[in-house]
Amino acid sequence: MGIIKAATGSVGGVMADQWLEVYTCNSIPEGYLSVRAEKKTGERSSNTKGEENVISDGSTVIVHPGQCALAIDKGKVTGVFDQPGENVYHTDRSPSIFHKGGLKGVLRQSFDRFGYGGIAAVYQVIMYIDTREHFANPFSVRIPLRLRDTNRDMELDATLTVGGMFSFRIADPAVFYARVCGNSTGAVEIKTVLPTLTAELEIVLRQTLSKFCQKGTTAYDLGSSAFEMTDQATAIIDEKWIAERGFAISSIGIDEIRLMRYDKNLLQSVEMARALTDPTLAAATLVGATAQAMQDAAKSHL
Repeated sequence: MGIIKAATGSVGGVMADQWLEVYTCNSIPEGYLSVRAEKKTGERSSNTKGEENVISDGSTVIVHPGQCALAIDKGKVTGVFDQPGENVYHTDRSPSIFHKGGLKGVLRQSFDRFGYGGIAAVYQVIMYIDTREHFANPFSVRIPLRLRDTNRDMELDATLTVGGMFSFRIADPAVFYARVCGNSTGAVEIKTVLPTLTAELEIVLRQTLSKFCQKGTTAYDLGSSAFEMTDQATAIIDEKWIAERGFAISSIGIDEIRLMRYDKNLLQSVEMARALTDPTLAAATLVGATAQAMQDAAKSHL
């Protein structure tokens, strides 16, 4: 009875899987980077009894702008569809009589399934990856460092606060699938990867900013070097992220670089003390203070 069941299951299963499928994902859910595709069916569809994880050769994969579809066969990426429109899925493991398979392909599949007790020894799925840019991810870091002012031959231990926003995208969907979302559901939420990306970005920004300060950059001139710093940080991060996870930085926007209030007040006090050691600056400071005192006295008599 087992042999008969396997034989009928093999033939029946192969015939059910001869239909060509249509895969599409109109919209990847908000907050997700990837989802597993489902076959498109309707009330009039006869393609309802095929194996869930068998995709017939010649099936159609529809890709929308901002998406990339991956063909997965037994856990390996066998096809990348990154151009919007209709794409044809090719595989020699699931031939269809409706696409060059012929009777020979049906017989071969039936024999293969018979050896496995009537089931298909394949696992094929379509994954949709969101390749759009993901904006407005905040970061904020405090960086203890030693500021060097070569113009005044002065050093100061201080703490800088650096904050802003960064955006990222999936630049290599195949690497992303293999390293991040290689699981049965394929669903990956942004919130699961964002803390790691943010932490690694902050580490690189600390290193980059420290190098700038070692060159003798003043605390007041750091803002003018923001673009140069972010370009260097982006290059470092992309080299690591693309190779390891398929991610890439799209932009880094720094909207705040400031000294902690205590450090700022200390720096101003030091600069004032140094100014007073210069006879010209000291005289100017004294004149200014005298003029201010006279103005205050005049106001008090009005």
